[in-house]
Amino acid sequence: AASADASGEAKSKSRRKKAGADDPDAEELGKSGKAKKKKSDKIEAGEKVKSKKKKKALEVSVGMMEAVAEDGEAAGQVAVAEGREAGEEEDERTSALAKLAALLGSSPKAAELDAALKAAVAAGAEDAELAEAKARLKELKARDKARERLRQAVNDRDVERLRETLAKAEQVGVSSKSVAEAKKVLAEEEPRHEARGKLRQARDAGDVEQLRAAVAEARRVALDGGELAEFEDLLAGAESKEKAEAMLQSAEEALNVADLKFAIKQAKSAGVDPERVKRAKAVLKVEEPKHKARELLTAACEAGTADALKEALQAAEAANIQGEQLFKDAKKQLKREEKRQAKLAAVLGALKEVASVDTTDIDATREAKDRLSTAIQDAIASGVAEADLAEAETRRKRLHNAIEDLKGSIRVFCRVRPLSSKEKEDGDTQVARPTGGLTLEVDDGGDYAFDAVYAPGTQEEVFEDCRDLVQSAVDGYNVTMFAYGQTGAGKTFTMYGVPGAEGTAPRTIGELFRVIQRGRARFSYTVMASMLELYRNDLVDLLSKGNPTASKSKLNVKLDKSGGVVVDNLTEEEVKDAEELSALLERGTAQRSVAATAMNSESSRSHLVLMITVVSVNCETKERLKGKILICDLAGSERLKKSQVSDDMQKEAIEINKSLTALGDVIEALTQKQKTVPYRNHKLTQLMQDSLGGTAKTLMFVNCSPASSNADETINSLKYAQRAKNITNAVQKSA
Repeated sequence: AASADASGEAKSKSRRKKAGADDPDAEELGKSGKAKKKKSDKIEAGEKVKSKKKKKALEVSVGMMEAVAEDGEAAGQVAVAEGREAGEEEDERTSALAKLAALLGSSPKAAELDAALKAAVAAGAEDAELAEAKARLKELKARDKARERLRQAVNDRDVERLRETLAKAEQVGVSSKSVAEAKKVLAEEEPRHEARGKLRQARDAGDVEQLRAAVAEARRVALDGGELAEFEDLLAGAESKEKAEAMLQSAEEALNVADLKFAIKQAKSAGVDPERVKRAKAVLKVEEPKHKARELLTAACEAGTADALKEALQAAEAANIQGEQLFKDAKKQLKREEKRQAKLAAVLGALKEVASVDTTDIDATREAKDRLSTAIQDAIASGVAEADLAEAETRRKRLHNAIEDLKGSIRVFCRVRPLSSKEKEDGDTQVARPTGGLTLEVDDGGDYAFDAVYAPGTQEEVFEDCRDLVQSAVDGYNVTMFAYGQTGAGKTFTMYGVPGAEGTAPRTIGELFRVIQRGRARFSYTVMASMLELYRNDLVDLLSKGNPTASKSKLNVKLDKSGGVVVDNLTEEEVKDAEELSALLERGTAQRSVAATAMNSESSRSHLVLMITVVSVNCETKERLKGKILICDLAGSERLKKSQVSDDMQKEAIEINKSLTALGDVIEALTQKQKTVPYRNHKLTQLMQDSLGGTAKTLMFVNCSPASSNADETINSLKYAQRAKNITNAVQKSA
């Protein structure tokens, strides 16, 4: 042990010596390093004593365990192994702390100290033991950053940055060597910086003596010849009458106002013929207003305001430069700006008009939303900034949301399929029939009212009434659509359809990317999708099912900080367009568990869930919204006796009925506004927690058979759906 300690001390000294050679800041930390070294030696010594005591205690423990009777030998060996493991862990922590203390006693680099800190944390060191090292690491990083910025300023020889970075470097203790080097460069560059300013002032003033003095000063401070050449030429021309006349001629031909002013002054100083100077002044008198008008036009075009553009255009007309391209461009910009202001005024007018709309009247609310949406789109097309439309856009979303809420907190659509040919052959009669667009009558079963009743209606008709929910998801809301009913009632057809008669899920995908395409000029979008099934109370990732290389980690349902449902370890893929998302849907659907029952030859034996997450970021304001679409095709709701299955399929049916019972219990609790809602009673209700009574806009399809042989199951499904209709959701956006 003594040999190892001596070897460690030698390596520590070697590291400190190397750090001092590599790091110029090490000399600044020398004195404090020695003090910290003494402190670290004490800590290291104390840790070694503790380690020896623990090892000795471990040896005694081992001796005691070895004395246990022969029939307890196996248990003793386990205890000995556990004791050794605990000792090794303590030794690892002690060693890591000792290494950290040694570094603190030296002049470490940030990377070394950071690595040692991570090792100590990994070894189980506590925060109190690491506080000093963390503070030291923070100081080292600040110093390294300041030194790097100082180095860049030195390389660029930028006076303003040198002044700024020098002050910071001295504040955080960058090495005196680095600071001295920077100060030396600053001392060299400051006179040159001042010389450049004097040269520009002399040129603008047109003062030969001032220019001569400035050139002399620039030469004295060794200003670069390339920078000085322009001013030397100017001075040489001013000192020569002939050159002054040539300069005057050139300025007149170029119609350059600044050069004319200077050339006229030089011509006077050089004794150029007064008549010649007079002609140049006449040219200047004509060109100077034009020059000022051009400057006004340029500034107005940059500012982009209507008032500035009008003022500049008036000045340009007075200067008679209407034929110049700059004037024409400014005039076009004024027209665009006036149109933009008119469109913005129209938005503000529409906003004022819809402020008092009766949001309990769905037709009035829809009209107000359409009016405001049109005004916003026209304004965007005219170049109105997103920031100027923020209030109107917020109001549009609220109106859209109000329309969806007026359709129902949870909207329930009933869809009755036609009698099948087999049912007709078996003598079944139709016992369920719509009595209007919103009511269904069942023989000897009563009447049931819903938000819509289809018998059966086309796939397009069914989707049209839920199309607006897609816009809600893009606006940052959770949207849920699920189908409930007995096996063979048409749930899967409604949700997924067949080629040529696509259902709600594929139509939702198409509508989602149509909405995204309309908004791409204003927003950037990210769409992620996942697909799972709940089979026998087990969650199955359908995008990795059957893949031998996929992770075997268990799927767990939990809530995030905002109350949204997340599934740990579930495969989630980014999709760029409708084709990619449709392919993902096909891939997942192909993995679903199905089996033959008395109700259906290909009965779905699991709950199928498609989850689509939409994140939108406003390109101008950077506002971020996150919405989710959950589409769930529930397994058949019929009673076990009705399905006539056995063995494993009987177990499946039992689990399906358990999950649907749990869902019914949640619906019952929400309907009665109970304080505690039993979401945790089943994985299905956990998965749908933010779909019922949470943050979602929810649409339920109840699918029914019209056959007399299924009358009991149909009535049960309709009663179940009516309970769901009484739920009130607390709708909110997801940021």
